Amino acid sequence: MPIKVDILIPTLNEAGLIAQAVANARLLGDVYVLDSLSTDGTQQLARDAGATVVEHRFEDYATQKNWGLDNLPFTGEWVFILDADERITPALRAEINQRLVAEPQNHGYFVNRQLLFMGKVVRHGGLYPSWNLRLFRRGQARYEHRRVHEHMVCSDPVDYLQHSMLHLRHETLSRYLAKHIHYADLESDEWVKWHFDRGEAASSERLFKDWLQVRNWLRRQLWPRMPLRPLWRFMYMYVLLLGFLDGKAGWHLARLMSCYEYMIGAMYREKLERRRRQKTP
Repeated sequence: MPIKVDILIPTLNEAGLIAQAVANARLLGDVYVLDSLSTDGTQQLARDAGATVVEHRFEDYATQKNWGLDNLPFTGEWVFILDADERITPALRAEINQRLVAEPQNHGYFVNRQLLFMGKVVRHGGLYPSWNLRLFRRGQARYEHRRVHEHMVCSDPVDYLQHSMLHLRHETLSRYLAKHIHYADLESDEWVKWHFDRGEAASSERLFKDWLQVRNWLRRQLWPRMPLRPLWRFMYMYVLLLGFLDGKAGWHLARLMSCYEYMIGAMYREKLERRRRQKTP
């Protein structure tokens, strides 16, 4: 008998995607939409599609999802976190049902994402494989506290699922850019917070205890000091990681991500200077 899985979908103004997302997720289990007070009717569309909808004012991504994990009326033993622009494939669904029964010792699973951008499956540029811990035993995992690009931390043991879910990028270019301007603002806040609130000693205190700490140290201490970051980001994605093999999709993604890198750096320098002026008598 399959083990019960609940699906959590966090949303904000996802009217164009939510009905299909809920219909897809319901093939795996009960769906709970945690909505951040949408103004486009997302809530009713989700209810009409069969989801339980709970509204909660948004603070940041990690806080919102952790609130959902603590407060939504889940009944399943397992939780799968899915974005509105992601889909669970039939092969992945079958694997989840099989492995949760066959591997009762595990507390979580990393799931790979396959990006579809400009009508093309993206397989290079560092965007595939893209592993995220999305499936976990309820009560055994939480998000680290970051305002953006948060990661799930789960108690051992964890494993990897063989089949991928789909990440559909169908939004307009203007919405894509607006979303990444917002992400750049949040990411630059994280850089400033790390710079002032942790400092050199604190940032390296747990450096080699686990990979997440190493990754955070590289991202917060080393990468902001690198010159020509947008250029390096483009060359890394398009040349070193073979983004050119994805044709025009790979070209545009590498250029867009280099612009994203520039925005983060520009916002970081501006905020850093403001903080320094505030501390100057």
